[in-house]
Amino acid sequence: MGKHKNQIEGKFEALWTWIAAQPDSSNVELSKIRERAETMGLPVYSLEIKDVGIFRLTPAVVLSTGEQTACFPLHKIGADPEWVTNLGHANREAALWAKMEWFSPLWVSRGDVAPLLADVVQRDREDALRKFEYHTSTIYTLPFQAVCIAQLLPKSRILSEFAPLIREAYLGFYSGSRASSIAALIPILEGAIKRIAGASDGAKILDEIDRVVDRAIELAAKLHFYGQWVPSAYRTVQYLFSQDERVFTFETFRRWLKSSFFQDTKKYDGLTWLNRHLFAHGMSSKWQDGANFRRLVVAIATLGVIESWHDNSNQVSLFFPSMDKDGELLWQQALLRAHLQSMLAKHEIKKFHEQGRLVPELATDDGVLLRRAILSEDCITDVVRPLRNAGWSVEVGKPDESALYILATATSGEETFTVALLYSCATDNELYKELSMKTDAILYRGSPYEQESFARGITVHVGPAAGWLPPHPQSRPGVMFGLRGILGNVRLATRQLWLKTFSVFKKNQT
Repeated sequence: MGKHKNQIEGKFEALWTWIAAQPDSSNVELSKIRERAETMGLPVYSLEIKDVGIFRLTPAVVLSTGEQTACFPLHKIGADPEWVTNLGHANREAALWAKMEWFSPLWVSRGDVAPLLADVVQRDREDALRKFEYHTSTIYTLPFQAVCIAQLLPKSRILSEFAPLIREAYLGFYSGSRASSIAALIPILEGAIKRIAGASDGAKILDEIDRVVDRAIELAAKLHFYGQWVPSAYRTVQYLFSQDERVFTFETFRRWLKSSFFQDTKKYDGLTWLNRHLFAHGMSSKWQDGANFRRLVVAIATLGVIESWHDNSNQVSLFFPSMDKDGELLWQQALLRAHLQSMLAKHEIKKFHEQGRLVPELATDDGVLLRRAILSEDCITDVVRPLRNAGWSVEVGKPDESALYILATATSGEETFTVALLYSCATDNELYKELSMKTDAILYRGSPYEQESFARGITVHVGPAAGWLPPHPQSRPGVMFGLRGILGNVRLATRQLWLKTFSVFKKNQT
C-alpha cells in the first residue's frame, strides 16, 4: 500500500511539473489535464476547480483517483493578488507582535486581540509595551493562568513533569516571592524544547527550536489541505504564513523564541529583558519585572501545544478549556495567598511608616502600587471630605510617579485652595519646598515624625491630615452646600436671639 501510494504521489508530482510549465497555468483546460493524467497512468475519478484550505483558501484544480486526491494550485506562489495582500497583512501583524516582544496568542479571541493591535500601531516600542501590559493584564488573569497550569500542562508528555514546579512558582508569585518564581520558570522553556526535540548533547538550541516548530507546522500544513497531496512549496511556512492561523501562531512563537528569549546577549535590544542568556549569566536583573511571570506561564503552555502538534498527539488543545475543579482550586489558592500577602504588606508598611521610612524596594516591587492605593484612599477620607464639608468643590489628581504625594484642588466661585497630601511626614525637604510653591497647605499621613527638620523653612501650613479642619470659602455657600450653609445661619440666628432674650430677662430680674 505504501509503495503504491508513493507511486501515485510521484505521478502527481510529474503532473504538477507539467502544469506549472504551461505558459498560463491558471487557464489550463481541464480536458488537457485529464488527458495528460491518463497518459501518465493516473485514473481520474473526478476533476474540478475549487477553493481548498481551512482558513484562507487556495484556488486549485482538484483531481481524485478514487483512492487519493491531489490539489494543483492555479497560481504560482506570488502570482495570486489575494495571497499577496494577505501576506502583507500577516507581515504587518507579525511586526506588531515583534514590537511587543511576543507572538500571536492562542486562546485569545480576535475581539481581544484587535484592540491591542490597533492600540500599538502608531506607538514606539516603549509605549507599545506599556499598552501590551495593560491589555494582557485583563486577559492573562489569575484564573487564566490557573487553567493553563492545572488543566493544560498535565496533559503534555514533557511538561507534565514540570507541572508541580510551575504550580509552586504560581503560588509563590502571588505569595510575594516574585523574582524567585520567575527565575524558576525561565530554564523550563529551554529544557522542555530540548526534550521535545530529542536532541543529543551539544545540539544548538536554535536548531532544536527549528526542529520542533517545523514538525508542528508540517502537521498543520497537512491538515490545512485535509491530507490531500499539494506541491511541497505550498506546504511551507512561506506560503501558509498568511493562509493558516495555526502556522502564523507557530511561526511567530518561533520568532519570539529565537529573536527575543534565546537571542544572543550582544544582539538583544528588547525592553522586557526576558532573555535566557541575560538571566543565566547574571548580565541584567531587569528580567525580574512582574509582568514576565504571566508571559512565561503562557509561553510554556503554548509550548505544550507545539509539542502536541510535533508529536501528533493532540493532547494540549488549541481550544481553551472551561475551568474545572482543579483549575478553580488552584485559582482560589492564589487568591488566598495574594490576600494574605496584601495584609502582610500593609502591616510592613505601617511598621516602616512609624519610623518615617518607606518599605525597601524589591526587585519585582518598588512599593509604588500599594502606596498609590493608600494615598488615593486617605486623600478621599482626610482631605476631600473635610473640604467638601466646608463648602468647597474638589478635584483630585493622581499620585506622582513615585507615589510620594497627591494633590487636591478645591474651588468655590473664583476662589482656589490647593492641598498636598504626603505619603509620610518624613519626606525630603526639597519636595516640601517644591510643593509649598503651588499649594496652600501640606498635610501628611500618620503622626508627626521630625516635622521641624523635614519641613524646615516652609511657610504654608504643614501638619497631619488626621483631624485637619480646612478653612471655609469666602464665597460660600455654593450650590451643593447651600442647605448646609442656610441651616448654619439659622442655628446662629437662633443662638443670637436666645442670648438677647436671656439678657433682657436677666435685666428685668434685677
